[in-house]
Amino acid sequence: MKKSLLSITLALLAASGAQAQVGPNKPVGFVGGFGLTGGGEKLITVEYTNGDNQDVRSGGLVHFYGGVEFAVAPLVTMQATVGYHVDNVSARNGDAKFERFPFEFLAHYEISPQFRLGGGLRYVTSSKLSGDGAAEFPTIEFKSHAGAVIEGEYLFSPHFGAKLRFVSEKYKPEFGGSSVSGDHVGLYATFHF
Repeated sequence: MKKSLLSITLALLAASGAQAQVGPNKPVGFVGGFGLTGGGEKLITVEYTNGDNQDVRSGGLVHFYGGVEFAVAPLVTMQATVGYHVDNVSARNGDAKFERFPFEFLAHYEISPQFRLGGGLRYVTSSKLSGDGAAEFPTIEFKSHAGAVIEGEYLFSPHFGAKLRFVSEKYKPEFGGSSVSGDHVGLYATFHF
C-alpha cells in the first residue's frame, strides 16, 4: 500500500513538473519569431526631397527567423534557426537596404517555468548594402562572420513568449576597408510549436 501511494505521488509530481516545462512539450519542436532591433553603425544616410533624412544602420531593424528546438536535459534546450535581418529606407523613387541571413545556434536554461536565459553563436552570411533608383550606389558586400548572442525570454504560455537580446558582431567589407560594428539590442515575439 505504501509503495503504491509513493508511486502515485511520484507519478503526479512528475506529471505536474512536465506540464510546467517551458518551450515545446516534446523532445523536438519548431520555433519562430520576429523582432525589432536597434544599434550598430550608420552605413548610409538617405536624404528625401523635402529635406528629411533617414539612416540605414548595421544593427537595424527587422529580424524574422525560424528553426528547430530540442530538449537536451530537463531544463536545457538547444535551438538552430535561420533568419532574414534587414534595415531598409524606402521612397517612391528608390530605396537603400542592408540585408543579411543569420544562422543561430543557441542554448537556453530554464530559470523558472516562465523565464529562461540563453546564448550562443550567430553566423551571418550574404550581408550586403545596396540601393536602387535615386538611392543607387555600388553594392557593398560583407564577409561571412561569427558573432555572439545573449538573451532572456519570458513565456506567457508554452507556445508564446517575448525576449530581449543583445548581439555582438562585426561586418568587414568583402574587398577591404574598416570593420563595422553590428552590435545591437532587440525585442522579439517568439512562437514555439
